[in-house]
Parts: sequence; C-alpha cells; structure tokens
Amino acid sequence: MFLAIQETSKILVLLKDRNYYKTWQVLRALMIFFLLGYLGMLILFPLGIQWLILVLTGIIFLFGALFVYMVVKIGFLSMQDLLKTNALRMELQQQKETAEAIAVMKSEFLGTMSHELRTPMNGVMGMTNLLLNTSLETEQKEYVEAIKYSGASLLMLINDVLDFSAIESGKVTLEIQSFDIRDCIQNICSSFAAQSQKQGLKLDYTVESHVASLVMGDSQRLQQVLHNLVGNAIKFTLVGGVSIDVKKQDEDHLLFTINDTGIGIESHQFPKLFKPFSQIDASNNRKFGGTGLGLVICQKLINLMGGEIWVESEVGKGSTFLFTMAYCPVVVNDAFIQPSSHQISQPSRIPPLAEQIPLKILLAEDNPVNQKLAQRIFEKMGYGIDIAVNGFEVLAAIQKKSYDLIFMDVQMPEMDGLEATRKIRESEQSLQVGGAKLAQPSIQIIAMTANAMQGDREKCLASGMNYYITKPFKVEHIKNAIAYCRKQL
Repeated sequence: MFLAIQETSKILVLLKDRNYYKTWQVLRALMIFFLLGYLGMLILFPLGIQWLILVLTGIIFLFGALFVYMVVKIGFLSMQDLLKTNALRMELQQQKETAEAIAVMKSEFLGTMSHELRTPMNGVMGMTNLLLNTSLETEQKEYVEAIKYSGASLLMLINDVLDFSAIESGKVTLEIQSFDIRDCIQNICSSFAAQSQKQGLKLDYTVESHVASLVMGDSQRLQQVLHNLVGNAIKFTLVGGVSIDVKKQDEDHLLFTINDTGIGIESHQFPKLFKPFSQIDASNNRKFGGTGLGLVICQKLINLMGGEIWVESEVGKGSTFLFTMAYCPVVVNDAFIQPSSHQISQPSRIPPLAEQIPLKILLAEDNPVNQKLAQRIFEKMGYGIDIAVNGFEVLAAIQKKSYDLIFMDVQMPEMDGLEATRKIRESEQSLQVGGAKLAQPSIQIIAMTANAMQGDREKCLASGMNYYITKPFKVEHIKNAIAYCRKQL
C-alpha cells in the first residue's frame, strides 16, 4: 500500500495536474482510514468483540477496494496522458524537422533562381549597354533604350523578390568593413545622373564636415538603401530636384535625409509604405510601377544597421525620407580635404585601364553570351583576354601561361570555379619551399558569378578567391575588382 502511494505520488508530481492532485488527496484520506481501521482491530482483538471486528474488517476491505480502484484509474489515466504527451512531442519534433527541411529547400531554390535569373539578365543588360555605344539611328537607339529600361526594371524586380525572401528567412547578415561614405554617395548620384538629367532634375548631396571620411559598416547594403530611396524620389518627382544630406544625429548615429520636390504622400498613407507588396495608390502603381517591396527591404536593412527609417511628406510639395545608421568613424588622420556639397551633372565614365595597369587576364565562363559580353568590356578597357569554359581548362591554361588575374565563374560544367580555385591554391602551396613565399605573387582570382545569396561570397573567399562581383556586372564592378587586386600583386 505504501509503495503504491509513493509511486502514485511520483506520477502525480510529474503530471502537475490539479485534478489528479485532488485525487491524490482522496487516496491519502483512504490510507488514513486503513491505518485507523488496523489500529482499531488491534484494540478490539484483546476485548473479544467479534461482531465489531467483522464490521470493521468489512469497512477496511471496502476502503481497500476503493483504494485499489483509484490507484489503477490514476495509473491508467497517467499512462494515457504520458502517451499523449509523447505523441505531441514527436509531432512537434516532426514539424520542426519538416520546417527545417523546407527552409533548406527554400534556400537552395532561392540560390538556384538567383543564378538562373541573373545569368541571362547579365547578357541582356551587358549587350544592351554595348549596343548603345555603337552607331545607331535615332529610332534604333530609342528601341535599345526601351530594352535597357525594361531590363533594368526586370532586374530590380528579381533583386527585390530574392532579397525580400532572403531577409525574411534570416539569411542576410552585414559585412562590416571600412569605406568612404562620400564615395558611396557619389556612386549613387553618378548612377542616377543620366536619368535625373534626362528628366531635367537637379541631383546633389551634402555631407556635414564633422562626418569622418572613413566609417565602419556595410557599404553595399547602405548603397542598396540609398539606391532605392533616391530611385523612388526621382521616379515620383516631375519638377525640381532630389537632394541627399548626411550629418551626425549624435555621437553614435548618422542621419541621412533624402528630400524631393515630387508629388508627395498623404499622411494617412504612411503606414502602408513599409508593408510588403503594399501600394499607397493603385493609379500611381500603374503609372510609376513597382513591387511594393523596396521600402520594406530598406526598413529591414536599416534595422540591421542599427537605425530606423521614417517619412515626412506633404501632397504637392514633396517627400523627405529620413533614416539613421550606427556611426563608427575610422580615424586615419585629421587632415582631409573634402567638399561638403556636390552637384552631379554628368554620369561617371570609366577610362581604359590597360595602359595604366597592364595585366594578363584569364576569363573562366561557360555561357557564350557572357563570354562575348566580358570580352567586349575588356576590349574597351584595352585588355586582350583568354577564355576557359570550365575548371579543367583553367588549370591547363595557367600551366601554359602566367596570368595576373582570373575572373572565375562559380558554376561551370565538369569542374566549377570553387574547386578550380582550391586546386590553384593547393598548387601554389606545394611550390613553396621551406615555408618561404613564392618569388612570383599568387594569382588574384575574382569570383564573377550570378550566385548572390547570403553566404555565396563567404564560400568564394573561403575557397581562396580574392574578390567577389555579382552578375549582372558593370564596367565599374570590373574596374573596382582590378584596382583592388592590383594592390595585392
């Protein structure tokens, strides 16, 4: 009896159920009656009161039967609950494993779509730019510019959807490094210079003199935010201009202000601005286009950068988007001359580099259109390049000829760019004698790939690559890669 009480008590403690606790109190009362009954029998035996002993024995047996029934019932119910709990736990575990498998599949799907969509877009955008630089009739140029505009819109849609999915699944992290904040804004203004000039808009920026030239942060994500906000400002501005102002909000934050003289936004529409796939006005959506994802992506990226975003606007007078960002200045020296205001009047142009930086370049690319595009771009920069279509051809080429740079596609047949890079680095390591470095510097390898999901850059660098640019690539991207790698040679 005492063992049954003890084990039942353990089960009830595990279950922590108030209903079972009440049942335990009944069992405890029955146990007390048992003890009192046995004590009574011990007293009555010496007195010889047989009929009272029989009555008391009957009562004890009755309580005993009730006790056994209650213990069995509690044990049975406890087992049922434990089985249900285990079944629920197994179901939750299965749901967790399913969710993780779906997340992996989603990530793989996004990575594949990123590559498969951006690869042909690289050819479309690149060839369109090359075509615009040839002798075209007025009508032909108009058609090509329409193709370029449509391609840019499609690429923006692809990037928005992929970025939104990556951010929602928590696949985006910041790559913190030092960068020149004025150069960052200058690049944005330069990229919109032609468009703003065509619309007759003034585009300028100011950076407060107290803001350090070099800051720590993710320059690519900051440019993505600025590109979206400035692009929206120009799109919704018909007369006047757009300005970017940067100043210190406090010692730990910078304040960016993007102001336009556009159509403006009604205050009750503000909450819709930062909701996915939300448009403040269907008629504006038809007129100006857009997915409704740009501002949502900006908000999430700004939050990652330790800031927040908000808007001030008046219908008919324009809008001002403001956002903050964590401010971590890099102190190099106190003597730097930097104008605080710039008006952008002409788009930046990339001069030929071959005479300034003579290099022997190998291109690893299996897509024929991208081969032709890259070859034309390098030709315009003054470079003659060799081409390999897979990793095996890359390894064979470097055995026959010495190269300074390899622009390496990641996904190639037979041997991909990551494997080829690892083999090149292993070969360089094996040629080292006594731990001394080679007399010749190692080949600089630049990933040139449509894989633009979170983690792709890290994979490239981990394989031994020195730099990373994504498709669709531009002349500026290639120039920056060459300039960076030239310093390493």
